[in-house]
Amino acid sequence: MSSYILVHIRHIPTQDCEALEYALAMAAFDLPVRLLFSGNGMHWLNHHHGALKDGSKSPSKLLAACSTYEIDHIGLTGDLELDNGSLVKDVTILNSGEAASWMAAAHHVVSF
Repeated sequence: MSSYILVHIRHIPTQDCEALEYALAMAAFDLPVRLLFSGNGMHWLNHHHGALKDGSKSPSKLLAACSTYEIDHIGLTGDLELDNGSLVKDVTILNSGEAASWMAAAHHVVSF
């Protein structure tokens, strides 16, 4: 049985990027993490985002750090309003059944 924390991001990026910082913190403690973006959460995956406030990191830079923390499963589900050229790399497009499987297999699901 697979055991991981699924961080489900459904809202637009915030100034402090709490959702991604949470995921990176869990991974820093060697907890397996997957990221699932849906709805307005897909806007986190736009690699054109800059920092949302002075002194903070951009969502795209935090997403780029995911592989360093062994967060290798990043999924997107729902209607795409962004073209594939706008998305950060290494995102898997999931249908609703695949997204449901990720949720069912997770030990914990944390939603932002």
